[in-house]
Amino acid sequence: MKLSSSLVIATILCFTFSCNMDDNDFSQENLHGTWELSSYWEESELFLVQAYEFNEDGTFEHRVTARQQDSNIDFGYNSLTSGTYSLAGNKLSLEEKEFLTIPEESTVWYTGMDKLVGGDWNRETEITISLKERKSQLVLDFPCPPFAQCTGPITFYRK
Repeated sequence: MKLSSSLVIATILCFTFSCNMDDNDFSQENLHGTWELSSYWEESELFLVQAYEFNEDGTFEHRVTARQQDSNIDFGYNSLTSGTYSLAGNKLSLEEKEFLTIPEESTVWYTGMDKLVGGDWNRETEITISLKERKSQLVLDFPCPPFAQCTGPITFYRK
């Protein structure tokens, strides 16, 4: 009985520590792929989808799109940002080089990619990240300037 209790406790401890170690492994390979967050907008009956795509070559794309429920097809774009990224520990640095968005005079919140306006852009952001649920969730904690109303950490899900 004592041996079986010890085995159960050892198994639980191994599982607990392996999960924690798994989530704290911050490597570029763990970022590669697409991470999404969606929210339903009742007035348009569409989903607003934010997606980060991190590529093996150190480039990234952040897009905000409109998507129909129960579909993986995007109807149009609200914005598109691209650039390069690097990772040092749990700090993700984004160097945004291009930013496109819907025209200011637009009456809709999404449009075709060919109608986005903008261009060269140069902004650097350092984000604190964490990985959760066996690397299936990416939590981004953006910096919050003094006196700003910030949302706190945002969780994206591996696609």
